[in-house]
Amino acid sequence: MRKITIIIISALFALTTSAFAGGMIGVKIGKGDLDGNSKSYVSGGTTYAAVSGSKDAEFGAIFAEVEMGESPLSLGIEYVPFDADISLQGHQANVFANVSDYTTIYAMAKHEFAAFGVYVKAGFSEADIGAVKPNDGNTTIDTQSSTLEGTMYGFGLQSKELPYGLVARAEYTLTDFDEISVTTTSNASAATVKKADGELTTLTFSLAKSF
Repeated sequence: MRKITIIIISALFALTTSAFAGGMIGVKIGKGDLDGNSKSYVSGGTTYAAVSGSKDAEFGAIFAEVEMGESPLSLGIEYVPFDADISLQGHQANVFANVSDYTTIYAMAKHEFAAFGVYVKAGFSEADIGAVKPNDGNTTIDTQSSTLEGTMYGFGLQSKELPYGLVARAEYTLTDFDEISVTTTSNASAATVKKADGELTTLTFSLAKSF
């Protein structure tokens, strides 16, 4: 996914610097809150109840956008240049994986007022899930989800153009992730399927260069 992301960002950059379209490239920082929901499952004759949890962390990304002619619409891509380890088993936390290359492609509609602009956006988010790793010698990973996917919605405020062609934004987004799963075998017992889904909310501030 990383090569594809770089190609798309490069293409958007080329469009924003052309004579036929305007746009911007920027960075955003803020806070993210990930809410996860581990579904109930049966293992070794024991039923484990569903478990929910949340984690707050710093959030950062780079993004590029291109305007669609004279319309209020823009297309953009956002890339998070960080990775994170997530637990895939809420009860014992002995199954975890690395999530990387978190990328969102989105469409945005803006409306300008006298002193500022407002916008709404929606898109599709995807990240790579690395090989799931148990942290004990009794668990074997049989199958796993390889991607984390979800639908993103957001809105924000945008300043008028600042000196040097810069604009500032304050933004809120919600990403609703699809269900992921991992199948494990422990101590020669029958295979167990564990499923989870979640939501990511972010509150960020960004600074971008317009073209």
